[in-house]
Amino acid sequence: MAIDEMKSYAAGDNAPVKDWFLQYMVNLANQNQFQQDITLTVSGLLISGTLIGVRTYFDALGDYFASSFDSNAGSEQVRVTFHEIGEQCACISPSEKTESPSYIHMMNVRIFSAEGKAQSENRAGLLWRGRISEIQGFSLGLI
Repeated sequence: MAIDEMKSYAAGDNAPVKDWFLQYMVNLANQNQFQQDITLTVSGLLISGTLIGVRTYFDALGDYFASSFDSNAGSEQVRVTFHEIGEQCACISPSEKTESPSYIHMMNVRIFSAEGKAQSENRAGLLWRGRISEIQGFSLGLI
């Protein structure tokens, strides 16, 4: 996204449905395997974790689902299928290949109430996918 385009987003009288700067960071993650600790405000909850790209998300999700299979062949097929989904989302789906992604992907997520009380266990690797249009705000770093 060019700087001029960014300025045009910021110059409007009405706030856009999706934050252009958050979309920019999601694009960095999707295109460059960039990762960044981030905390989101979504429907009164705080979602804190690491921003990851769509490929990384689906590879990790494939590993998670594959771990429940008894056979190596079954688990490998699941991994391959989820990897292909991640590649398609990164390269084909209009919402993920353009300058304005619709979804954000995170790992090592913890969810907190607005008061700061943990709503989820602190499990390493917890994955989260959400619509950028539903995010009210964000800060860089973890809670």
